[in-house]
Amino acid sequence: MASAEVPRSMGKNKAPVADRYARFMLRHRWAVIIGIFVFAIAGAFYIKDVNLRNDPDSLLPLTNRYIATNLYAEREYGMGNIMVWGFKLRRGDIFQPWFVQMLDDFYKDASKLAFANEENFVGLPSPRMRHLGLSREGGLDFKRLIPASGLSADAKVREQQIRFLKVGIQTHPVLEPLLVYYEDAKGRKCNLVDNNGVLSNQSVAHAHEDCTARATFIVGDFSNGLKDDYMDWIKSVRELQKRYEKRYGDRVEFIVSGEPYFLAAMVEEIWDKAWLFGISLLIVLLVLWYEFQHWNCSVFPLLGVGITIVLTLGLMGFTQFKLTTMMVLTPMLLLAIGIGHAMQVTRRFTQELQRHGHDADKAAYEAIRHTIVPASLSIGTDLHGFFAISFVDISFYKAYAYFGIFGMSTLILTTTTLIPLLMTIVPPKQDSQEAREKAWETSLGKSVSALLTGKWKWVPLFMVAGIIWASAHYAELGRGVSALLAGETGRSDPEVARIQDEFDIMPGAEKGINYPRAAFKDHYLLGELFGKGQVQEISDLNKFSRMMPGAITANMIIRSKAGVLPPCGNDARDEEDNRVIGPDQCYDDMEDPPQGIYNDVTVLKALSDFEDWLRKYPHVGYSTSYIQFLKTINMMLNTPSGEAPMKHMNLFAVPTHEHMMANRYAYADPDDPDYFPDPTEIVQLYNAMLVSSSGPGELDAFVNTTTWDEGVIVSFINTMDPVETHQTVVDIQNYLQEHANDPGMDKIIVGVQAGEEIQVDAAGRNIVTEESIPDGKAAIGGFLGITEATRDVAFAEWLHAPAMTSMTVFAMTAIMFRSWYIAFMLISLCFITLMTQYGLAGYMTSIKEWSANLAFHVQVALSIAMGLGIDYGVYMVSRLREEMQATKGEWRQALQNTVQTTGSAIVISVVVLLGSVIPLMNTKLANTWSVSLYVAEALILDVLLALLFLPLVVRWLKPGYIFNLKR
Repeated sequence: MASAEVPRSMGKNKAPVADRYARFMLRHRWAVIIGIFVFAIAGAFYIKDVNLRNDPDSLLPLTNRYIATNLYAEREYGMGNIMVWGFKLRRGDIFQPWFVQMLDDFYKDASKLAFANEENFVGLPSPRMRHLGLSREGGLDFKRLIPASGLSADAKVREQQIRFLKVGIQTHPVLEPLLVYYEDAKGRKCNLVDNNGVLSNQSVAHAHEDCTARATFIVGDFSNGLKDDYMDWIKSVRELQKRYEKRYGDRVEFIVSGEPYFLAAMVEEIWDKAWLFGISLLIVLLVLWYEFQHWNCSVFPLLGVGITIVLTLGLMGFTQFKLTTMMVLTPMLLLAIGIGHAMQVTRRFTQELQRHGHDADKAAYEAIRHTIVPASLSIGTDLHGFFAISFVDISFYKAYAYFGIFGMSTLILTTTTLIPLLMTIVPPKQDSQEAREKAWETSLGKSVSALLTGKWKWVPLFMVAGIIWASAHYAELGRGVSALLAGETGRSDPEVARIQDEFDIMPGAEKGINYPRAAFKDHYLLGELFGKGQVQEISDLNKFSRMMPGAITANMIIRSKAGVLPPCGNDARDEEDNRVIGPDQCYDDMEDPPQGIYNDVTVLKALSDFEDWLRKYPHVGYSTSYIQFLKTINMMLNTPSGEAPMKHMNLFAVPTHEHMMANRYAYADPDDPDYFPDPTEIVQLYNAMLVSSSGPGELDAFVNTTTWDEGVIVSFINTMDPVETHQTVVDIQNYLQEHANDPGMDKIIVGVQAGEEIQVDAAGRNIVTEESIPDGKAAIGGFLGITEATRDVAFAEWLHAPAMTSMTVFAMTAIMFRSWYIAFMLISLCFITLMTQYGLAGYMTSIKEWSANLAFHVQVALSIAMGLGIDYGVYMVSRLREEMQATKGEWRQALQNTVQTTGSAIVISVVVLLGSVIPLMNTKLANTWSVSLYVAEALILDVLLALLFLPLVVRWLKPGYIFNLKR
């Protein structure tokens, strides 16, 4: 047992605060040790309560107009958590009795899954899927495509039912393009729409007559409750699919995707790969054993960092903060950073133990006294990296910041303090070899000092210059600066105008997001080793993208500017039943004409033109809305008797006067060729027919049938490329802005407006939206809107957060070292690191590796990397000052001693870092892979800068903090 006597300071006290801290901790070592362990045990009890859930509803600021519009659309029209199942036949078409029965069975089983909103499920067996036919009386006849009881056991009846199904879906221009995939004899997709995105007679006939209906889909909707039970839910989804694959897998290819499936699969991946964390700890333990060759010098550093991780996870469980899968980075970062500090103090303890005749108390005193200041400074700068992102209104940024700040703060106690205290109780054996420098460490010190003091000292400078040039090249810094300098004269180029408006000084680093690729990688190492390298979630999504009209949706919420009048009350008429409150003040449904923009043929024609434009747009695979149902009814009712409606696609239109004039054969009265019915009365009649013929709620996914004053247009976007999705948003907004004063369009507003108050959850919580979109452009909902909102946040933060971190780090280092020179040198290293981060993002963009471009989920690494990157520089500067004092100003010897001791510990810490990120680099998750890639790149570069570049700058500038030997 070590002596309890606290050693007294020798000579003049150079660090009174550090001295007092070391003495205090040694004097109260047992209280400190027991206290830390008690809190760690308490924290361990809360780890089981960690609320790991992917909740995109709280990911971005709700006040953003894109996010608010998406929330509004989910609340009013549903379909907020969409799942898609695909069924592709290996042989034959989908109109086979066994397949239809299988589809019907699967539909019923899927709609019974936990949290399923059965009323929102869409597929051929759905009650919503009805044959749009005409009754013998001339009215609409809506019948289910597949009977509620399933197919008949009678072969003849079953054949009739299949024929009815085929005719029904092939005469349904609204949902057939969404639910049926056609393929020609060579396996190529047959589009129901032509090259202009229009359902034409020729394109429809080609698909129906020359191609085979090879696949169909079921679209399901689930409630938000599944976010609290991801693991059980995805288990039931997988079991359902496996059950059908086991029976039908030789005849049917089953495909599954969707937002809740993606999010649940990410949580599942975290738990499935948790064992990799054990491998990471084992690697760290082996490195520590190699370095120190004594069990307590290997276990105590790991124990100290482990306590920090336990405390942080315990706080996560105690607070029940909603965490995303990216929060797995927090314990990994704490492990990587904490081990670096733990090695510094352990190395110092073993050196002091050898120097002071194996007096453990004296060694602990010196180790704490000499490392507490640089440790506090480096941890403080790390904290500023987290502190900077705590102000970003993104939920997982805040979670990173809060728990990162807490975890980093504990490292002072769990590493710099606890490890020396434990070693005074269980000191290394006196004959151990841990204090002796290894050959490679001595070689490293001699080689680096020789390089930096000899004729090759310019090599590190050229190396840094080359790294900066390559980074600027890939980030396209030159193009960005040129665009900014072009001024007004260059704005004729849309890209120059965009760069100026967004201050995109590094346009080579794409800031938009490809959400699926931000979630999962295409391939991963462990999968390759076990023959499953391709990630199934991405593979299935890619298949859907080829087969379905699009991978994500864009929702345009259509509302009137004027609104509707309130219903007339009893006070609207006097005692003699005369109306005293006019139709300009209230609405009487028995007397006044129908109100609402969806009863206005001018508005419907304008929206139809907008949809026609959408369908022709290259990145829109398909578009649907209530207007498509109205156009279908118009086609059916006016097709000449005895002819197939789908052969008269020219009648698939809003019945304006101009349309009727152009198609006289369908609309003109034979007895009075010059008479045409009133277009407004026609659409009002169609609305009434559709409501009376459809089931309760069947039209609610497209239009508000209570007021007829609001609806939604849903488009399916066939790209996830972040450049193309942004351009799609811009072009849709430009179309709406350019046509804002057209007849019909002048009566509507699109999306939630700035300053509007909307309800965001069932608890009645309201938010007021902000003007987050410039120039008053329309807010678009759906996943396209979320994607654009993410891009907006990324552009707001990619320079702002690092700039805030830079200022705080500079101020803190200047105060702590009392030297502007030192602060300038250290912050310069941070800027070099930051530039390489932008360069890495530019390179990833150039190869279209959308898992690691500079999207908002990657940007969290920028501030963290800046905070972490200064650690090594702090330790090098502190040790250089100490060695200059010890060698009486002999620079080369001081440098060699510093590299042999602190420098070698830094090198070992990089090896530990690489070991600690193994779990992040070898799962299917792309977001953790990308952030760990950026952090690892930054820290590896920081080692090179600290060992090779920083000493050169120190030598050239000769800061008094290091060279003034009288201080």
